[in-house]
Amino acid sequence: MSPAPLLSERLQAVTEALAATTTQADVFHIVLQPALQALEGLAGTVLLVDRAGTSLVCAAAQGQTDSPTIWQDGPLSGVTPATDALRHHHPLLFEHGGDLLRAYPDIETTTGGKAAVGTAVFPMFLDHLPLGVLVLDFKEPHHFTDDEQRFLQTLAAQCALALGRIQAIQQLEAQVQARTQALDTERAALDAFVAYKEAIGSETSVPALAQQAAQVIQATLGQVSVVYYEREDHLWKARSWSEDVPADVLAQIRVGVPDDAPSFAEAVTTQAAVFMHGWDAEANNVSAASAYGAVAFLPLVVQGRIQGLLTLGTRAARTWSVREQAIVRAVARGLTLTLSRTEQQRELEARNKALEGFADLTRDMALEFDALRLIGRVQDLMVSLLPDTISTYYELDGDTWRLLTHRGTFRNPGMLVALGRGLPRGQTVNLDRPYDTRTAFYQDVYDPVTTAAAGSAVTVIRASAAFPVFCQGQVQGVLVAGRHETANWTADERTILETTVRSLSVALERTQATQQVLKQNAELAARTRELERSNEELERFAYIASHDLQEPLRTVSSFAELLMKQVPSENAKAARYMQYVQEGTERMRRLLEELLVFSRIMTQGTEPQPVSAWKVATQVLHDLGAQVERTQAQVTVDELPVVRADETQLRQLLQNLISNALKFAAPGRLPRVSVTAQVDGPVAQFSVRDNGIGIEPKYFERIFTIFQRLNRREDYEGTGMGLSIARRIVERHGGQIWVDSTPGEGTTFHFTLPLATGETA
Repeated sequence: MSPAPLLSERLQAVTEALAATTTQADVFHIVLQPALQALEGLAGTVLLVDRAGTSLVCAAAQGQTDSPTIWQDGPLSGVTPATDALRHHHPLLFEHGGDLLRAYPDIETTTGGKAAVGTAVFPMFLDHLPLGVLVLDFKEPHHFTDDEQRFLQTLAAQCALALGRIQAIQQLEAQVQARTQALDTERAALDAFVAYKEAIGSETSVPALAQQAAQVIQATLGQVSVVYYEREDHLWKARSWSEDVPADVLAQIRVGVPDDAPSFAEAVTTQAAVFMHGWDAEANNVSAASAYGAVAFLPLVVQGRIQGLLTLGTRAARTWSVREQAIVRAVARGLTLTLSRTEQQRELEARNKALEGFADLTRDMALEFDALRLIGRVQDLMVSLLPDTISTYYELDGDTWRLLTHRGTFRNPGMLVALGRGLPRGQTVNLDRPYDTRTAFYQDVYDPVTTAAAGSAVTVIRASAAFPVFCQGQVQGVLVAGRHETANWTADERTILETTVRSLSVALERTQATQQVLKQNAELAARTRELERSNEELERFAYIASHDLQEPLRTVSSFAELLMKQVPSENAKAARYMQYVQEGTERMRRLLEELLVFSRIMTQGTEPQPVSAWKVATQVLHDLGAQVERTQAQVTVDELPVVRADETQLRQLLQNLISNALKFAAPGRLPRVSVTAQVDGPVAQFSVRDNGIGIEPKYFERIFTIFQRLNRREDYEGTGMGLSIARRIVERHGGQIWVDSTPGEGTTFHFTLPLATGETA
């Protein structure tokens, strides 16, 4: 049997054996043994690149040698057969004695080993990255045939794949193990969280909630002491604790730990859990707690503020495991969520209480328009919601804050006297700051210097809160609440105060707006009455003037006719004068008639009824037949809707507009007039369009004014009343009239009238 089949059989056996391997040692044995047997080698070695990728490490060796070999651990950057084979991605073959030493003359000196007579070095790569080398040494010169080289090349590749597979399996197992541990930790934390939530039930007392947290932590972790602290006057004071806290430790922490103690300060600054390994009790001013090796500080942050510190200590260890940290964080998270929920509930109740009180006040003050009385009622509400509180309200008078209203019982009557004298602007921080910053100014510990001008009288106040009062976006004044007992303003109290002041600002704006509306309504009513009276007098005057002047005008006209008959025919000058008199009286007669029509539009019109605008327009064209024929005009009337109108006045309106269109025809152009309408919701918009001389835009409004003319009387007859009458009629029907025109091209008058919806004429 030839060597090649033997080598292929060996490769087949190696491949099958490697498929079942699970350790690197098995891989090295399976690869090196058949290689040495097949090629009759002296020894075999496997060098692998370390995890850092900087060195080659001897991972396995098989066979026997009389002295140490040159295949030892060394840097990957060195110059050796192994590093060169990896560097050049090519095997190195040394077949005869001295070949390797000629290539690497210093290698024996460097390694302290002895080179073999023959050597083969085959590099191994995995995913194009260097993995290591497979080395075979021979005690006699050895010629490596092509089959042997292929055999060793394949063997090195199989070894690399097997090692890669084992590495992947080991990594996966490590990941599974880590994930399992993480899941165990998460489950333990979740169990602790659930246990805590079940234990607290509907409890809302903070010390009681902290006590429940301590019990859950002890039940889960065992020998762990738990203490809950709250800050008071720059000290962290214990409020609740587990039963295993030693008496001497308890004595110290109940008195208080300075808030600048390193571990406490770190938790406050970071607002995150701090796990101390090897805690220094002496440095934290709790020398009695030196027996605790590991301590944890968990700040309870509610709505951005640290409400307290939950601390844990264990005497059984000096470090916290990942599992223990997760459990502690879970319980602290549960406690924080409960505190947040409790805080929100309290704020909601406080807000509802304030809103209910203000709602009652608003109902009582629905007709109250005096701002100070309204502020006083709000102060009554504030004092009733916050016992042992007084309230003062100030507004600026030049450079002085003036006390305008106050509520509550002043323990020191002299304080009210001092405040009543006024406080200087710029020297009264308690009022200046909320006014300038437009935000509330709370003093949990009141500083009398902020109201220095009031002297010692204000020292009876222990806490204060000052609020800007807005009206129409501007600060109108400052409302102050002061209490006689030392106590911080709680979140509930702040909510009550801020909600009340915000509601006061809304009420003041409503009051001011109502006063302005009432004033405007009164002024408008007065102007309306004056206009109505003036219009009535004008209409009465126009009617009387036009009616009573008719008789003397007829007399003048009659005598003028008689005089004309007496004037000799040869006296042309006298005849011309008399003609002027007759023409003047005729113009006056027409003017008075139209003035009478104008005055009667509002007073003597009939109740609007359904009227066919098309029928009325047809009748108007019939009445203007002579003028249409004389001017050779073409007048068209489209289908017009039924409107609610005074039929007589509608006829007058259309007659005036169509007659104007015929009168103001352009020279050298036959008149073209059209009457159209279109429905626009509840109204009809009419248009009377002509191709006459047109009107300049600057006169669009003037033409509707009574007695206004744009053209000489000699050129166009008329009284200047027609369009004034048209506007009066349209406005009486609740419509609008306007004009569009281009000089030299024509004019269109538009007007609107109400439709007679569902009615017939």
